[in-house]
Amino acid sequence: MVIKPVNGNHGRGATINIRNREEATEALAAAKKISRAVICEKFITGFDHRVLVIDYKFVAAAKRTPALVVGDGKSRIMALIDAVNSDPRRGYGHEKVLTSIKVDENTKMILKERNLTLDSVLPKDEILYLKSTANISTGGTATDVTDLVHPHNVFMAERIARIIGLDVCGIDIMTDDISLPISETGGAILGGKCCSRLQNAFSTYRRLTSKCCRTCYRYAFPSWFGNPYSDCSHYRY
Repeated sequence: MVIKPVNGNHGRGATINIRNREEATEALAAAKKISRAVICEKFITGFDHRVLVIDYKFVAAAKRTPALVVGDGKSRIMALIDAVNSDPRRGYGHEKVLTSIKVDENTKMILKERNLTLDSVLPKDEILYLKSTANISTGGTATDVTDLVHPHNVFMAERIARIIGLDVCGIDIMTDDISLPISETGGAILGGKCCSRLQNAFSTYRRLTSKCCRTCYRYAFPSWFGNPYSDCSHYRY
């Protein structure tokens, strides 16, 4: 199962794939550090996707990947983390496009489960995920999958935005394959929120970043552009 705080964000206090009482006790304590109220949910496997809906219309989607390092057969895990964090696009909080990877309790728990420490050396090309969630704010990255989203999933995302009444909405979908209806893959909707964070998810995709910004500005400030569907690519955001 999954235990997470009711009013948390950025993956703080959330623990996934809990398999026994001991793990549940630790997860509950972590969630209560963020919120007095806690949610227990079924654990769904698959890839984490963030879908952006503006004015109840699908705009873009990103596949999110948890913070990770790739072994080179000689460097310690801590050295690999430092190398990833040396990327000039990474910073602290929301100061830059990507967030630096922080070694927190979640990271330490993952290392412990795999009988590893920060001084361990990973075999060449071995991937080690350092977080249990794929939030950009905890060091994760994202890949554009806008053109792959199945029409059924598009319809569902737009309907969810209308149901919860968010005209600018980020919807999280967990599924093995976003190009298939989630009813066929065993996927699930994890939630919807007003802070989509797709400006970070698409930061390395200039075309999509521009598209998301233009769509949002056209919807929020139609008078700025005259015809809300006119080309405004000459504006700088």
